[in-house]
Amino acid sequence: MLEAVGSAVGAFSNAAASGQVSIEAAAAEDALARIGDVQEQLAQLLDQTGQGSEVQLGANPVGDAMARKSMGRYDGDDSFRAALTLLAEQTEKAERALRQCIDNYVDIDGGHAADYGRQA
Repeated sequence: MLEAVGSAVGAFSNAAASGQVSIEAAAAEDALARIGDVQEQLAQLLDQTGQGSEVQLGANPVGDAMARKSMGRYDGDDSFRAALTLLAEQTEKAERALRQCIDNYVDIDGGHAADYGRQA
């Protein structure tokens, strides 16, 4: 699922960067507000997860190995914290792309206004 989110946001970001997508600022206000809410919630969740404390399962080779495995899962690429971090990064990327779409609209609208002024 995380790959699908990253792929969709990446495609949107690339389309915005190439000028293929534009949107009026007023039309994007709700989406920007929702993205901001999601970013705040993700930041709170990331703060709450904090850094893992060392798991203590006994001072023997088996306990040490299980503790390392447990901490590896907590800090690993497929952990809840890693998923939250990736989602926060993708949300930031989506916000930048949406703002680029607004800039694209302003540029296009300004160009049309200039053309209209020359024709009048």
